[in-house]
Amino acid sequence: MNVREGEVLPGIAEALLGDRIVSHPLARRVLALDPELRLILMSLLVGALVFLPYVGAVGLWDPWESHYGEVAREMIARNDYVHPYWESSWFFSKPPLAMWMDVPGMALVGIDATPGKLPLYTEWAMRTPFVLLVLASLALLALALGRTVSHRVGLASTVVLATMPLFFLITRQVVTDTPFVATLIGAMACAIIGLFDTRTRHRTAWWMGFYVFCGLSMLAKGLLGVGLPAVVLLIYAAACVFPWDAQGAGAHWRWLTSGAYRKQVAAGTEPMPVLFAEMARMRLLTGIGVFLAVAGPWYAVMCAFHAVDNEGKTFFVRFFIHDHLNRLLEGVHTTTPGGSFVYFIEQGGYSVFPWVALLPGALALVSPLRLRQLDVRGRIAFIAFLWAVFAFLLVDASATKFHHYTLPILPALAILFALFIDRLWEDGPAAHAIPLMLGGVLFFLVAKDLAMTPKDFTDLFVYNYERAYPHDLDVRPVVVGLSRRPLMSGDLVAAVLLAIGAWMTLGTTGADRADRLKGRMPGFLVLAVGLTSLATTTFPATLKSPLILLGFLVVAAAALVLWGALSGPSPHRRAAIEVVAMGAAVAAVLLALGFFVPRFDTLAKNLQAPVNVKTGMVWAFTLGGVAAALGAVRGSRVGVVGSLGGLALAFALWFSWSHWVDLSHHWTQRDLFWRYYDRRSPGEPIVAYMMDWKGETFYSRNTVKQIKDSPARMAAFANLPGRKWALVEHPRLGLLRQAIGADHRIEQVDRDLNVKFVLITID
Repeated sequence: MNVREGEVLPGIAEALLGDRIVSHPLARRVLALDPELRLILMSLLVGALVFLPYVGAVGLWDPWESHYGEVAREMIARNDYVHPYWESSWFFSKPPLAMWMDVPGMALVGIDATPGKLPLYTEWAMRTPFVLLVLASLALLALALGRTVSHRVGLASTVVLATMPLFFLITRQVVTDTPFVATLIGAMACAIIGLFDTRTRHRTAWWMGFYVFCGLSMLAKGLLGVGLPAVVLLIYAAACVFPWDAQGAGAHWRWLTSGAYRKQVAAGTEPMPVLFAEMARMRLLTGIGVFLAVAGPWYAVMCAFHAVDNEGKTFFVRFFIHDHLNRLLEGVHTTTPGGSFVYFIEQGGYSVFPWVALLPGALALVSPLRLRQLDVRGRIAFIAFLWAVFAFLLVDASATKFHHYTLPILPALAILFALFIDRLWEDGPAAHAIPLMLGGVLFFLVAKDLAMTPKDFTDLFVYNYERAYPHDLDVRPVVVGLSRRPLMSGDLVAAVLLAIGAWMTLGTTGADRADRLKGRMPGFLVLAVGLTSLATTTFPATLKSPLILLGFLVVAAAALVLWGALSGPSPHRRAAIEVVAMGAAVAAVLLALGFFVPRFDTLAKNLQAPVNVKTGMVWAFTLGGVAAALGAVRGSRVGVVGSLGGLALAFALWFSWSHWVDLSHHWTQRDLFWRYYDRRSPGEPIVAYMMDWKGETFYSRNTVKQIKDSPARMAAFANLPGRKWALVEHPRLGLLRQAIGADHRIEQVDRDLNVKFVLITID
């Protein structure tokens, strides 16, 4: 077994937080817990921070969340949880696990208890089980890697995976991909423990967990759920377990063909061939039975179900032929037809940012592996590499392409990145200079694209990439807390400089007061610039010129150093006075510029420029990248790992807690239906004109009238007595006006509420 807990080097958390925090009584209580329990709790904490807050605060995104949500609602309404149903026909496109996970929460909030608007906590009830399943999978992955490699690797894999943009964006949604990737992670974690944890007393139980998770994964996504882990383990067995020499291959052949040889093996006079011995440890035959017991019944019932869907296809034809084979070979429902092999390379870079900086190092980690001489760490790295490569090959070869198809690759990359972080922590940045340099190039290129086009983040997990995007969210000023004033460039400059200045000042030591204050002068100057920047943005009306304030602050710093030099005899007095003289000269220049050269007041205007999402990301990515680069140059493990980890966690929390919420109002129809139900009078119907975005069906409980391509039917609807309501896409509002004629008056309801759809009344 190859487990290292960092006896020589401090742990990453201890090094980042410092001895003072680690020695706090609360921290000591946490550190006193069982190491595995602590690992699980820390993994759950990281995941909960990213995923749980605000997860149900906004409506379901069209079209996938609302589509599957309506199928789940129909299960409750029809009291049929076996045969999925959508709108007016059977729904055979997806397995039922995601819908089954929706049902308990829907039933709990009473989704069909009363007519009209859906219950307030519907989205919380639907999304929370998905998040809890993802948290469990992260904890299980951390436990598996903690038992077989090190706790450092286990926790790092959780932090890396939870802060990958595609992962934290899509796993908070009630879509089939969420339980698929969660159960896939669970299956592979159980396999890692079953294969490599020599201390476990419950190996059979872990392998049974593997087969159960494979069955659930197939109920979540179909054949990919079992095919991906099966192929990965099969290739691993062929490369690392099966002996390809004549003697080893012959022993396996004799066991298959000779009953006498099998008796000798059973009697212990001949060894069990290694591959068959591994299969016996896996309880393969029993496990296949467990897998079939989990996934088989529903598929058997549906294959025997002779009804057809709205396209006249039976379940077998629709699910296995159309949505599996044709999706792979011909392309089904794709909004990005064609696409070269670089398609998922680009989307993969966006999906794992900022951890893309570790990709060259992760590849360098596995490149020298010798398959027949691998230790446990090497075998796990090889399995993760196979997982990533096979998943990439499969999705890239598919004729159907969506950006989020990179999702099953991410856990494997997280394992490789965690292994590289562990190696980087032990060896230091200098030992991995070339991979880190290449990673810096990737970081810069991906960061530039994402900062200039934030829409790329949203496109990771939507259906139509040409759909209207609320660009005003990216360019409007960011508001700071309770003050409600815009965040300005000077605030960011001040935050950075004050942090650097405090670090420089507090970290300076000396033989006496004069020496200490002289050494702190550079830190004082940085603090002065930071305070000037902060004052420029906080008191813009009273501050005449930032250079004047900076000059006086430099004078104050010089006076402090002079006081230290004159307070008593010191061998460093002369040097301190020289520093004071230089500071005084700098202050004089600043004051002269501030009083007599007004054009330097443009500095204040630049500092007072408001920050928006795009410029904020430029700042964040630049500071994070520069900090990591400086850490690498200085050989600082804390600098490299802490900068990347801090940037990834801060970005994930901001996007999940704030920006995702703002975006969601434009990708859900919940807000529009809230307006409709709050303002309508009894008997006033609603129609969806030239739409098929699923949310109109879910949020109306399948009572909305669908008119997709008939102006005459729309005109007939408009001629009904009384006020009517309609949902239409903004660009098609003119077509609706033409269909109903000039005799009817149209009034838009909160036109800017949604950039895609608009709610109107017709009188």
